[in-house]
Amino acid sequence: MLAIAHSLQGQLTATLHLEADDTALARRLMPVLERKAGRVLANGYPTGVEVCDAMVHGGPYPASTNFGATSVGTMSIRRFLRPVSYQNMPDALLPADLTG
Repeated sequence: MLAIAHSLQGQLTATLHLEADDTALARRLMPVLERKAGRVLANGYPTGVEVCDAMVHGGPYPASTNFGATSVGTMSIRRFLRPVSYQNMPDALLPADLTG
């Protein structure tokens, strides 16, 4: 799984489907996935979008070309340059500064 994770290109989302016994492997995967995706989910399903020229939403022009107002399409990747959000992530897999 680590080799596959390392081979992935940048994505909007990455999803881990796991059980409690998978926590150790998931901890090793998290740093890789955090570098590859803007949102990391646990045991959930992201929306089916792709970062491509043909995919846009956010309203009529100029919202559709404003990277701050669209969450899909080639301009949207700018929204996810470094912040990473976590959805449904078990506390054991979150960075220490988020579990306080």
